[in-house]
Amino acid sequence: MVLVELLMVVGLIGLMTGVAMLGFGAMWGNTRFKSRAETLVNTFQMAYEAALQSDRRYAVILDQLNNVYILRQFETLDFQTLPDEEAIITVGRFDDEFQFDYVLYDDLEDTRDRGETFTEARFYAGRAGWQFGGKVVLRDRDGRPWSIVIHRLGKPVQLIEGDAEILLPQTRDRVPF
Repeated sequence: MVLVELLMVVGLIGLMTGVAMLGFGAMWGNTRFKSRAETLVNTFQMAYEAALQSDRRYAVILDQLNNVYILRQFETLDFQTLPDEEAIITVGRFDDEFQFDYVLYDDLEDTRDRGETFTEARFYAGRAGWQFGGKVVLRDRDGRPWSIVIHRLGKPVQLIEGDAEILLPQTRDRVPF
C-alpha cells in the first residue's frame, strides 16, 4: 500500500512539473519575442534620435527577401537608392519565432498590396522627423500579431500587442482649424 501511494505522489509531482515546464517554455518564448521586438523598436528610436542630433539621415530597412532589418546612415537625398558605401549601423534577423508580416504607412500604402513584388519597406528619419509614419506588423511563433507604431511627428516608437490602429492624415474638411 505504501509503495502504491509513493508511486502516485511521484506521478503527481511529475505531472505538475510537466505542466509547469510547458508554462515556463511558453513564457520564455514570449519573453524572447518581446526582447527581440524591443530591439527593433530601439533601432527605430536610435535612427530618430541620431537624425535629430546630426545633419545625417537614417533609414530603417525591413528586408523581407533576406529576412533582416538594417539601420543605415547616409548623406544622399536620393531615397530610392542608398550607395553601398554608406554606413550600416546595425543588422538584425527575422526567423520563425520573430516574423516580419507587413507594413502599413500612414499614407495608406500597404505592402500587402504589392504582392510578390514586395521585397523591402523603408522608414527614413531626418532632422525634421520621419518621412512617413506607419506600423510594422510582426508575428510571434504562435502567429499572434504585434505592431510597432512609428508616429511621423516624433512621438516615441511603440510596441503594441495585436494589429494596432494608426493615426492617419486628415483631409482639410475634417480639420476644424
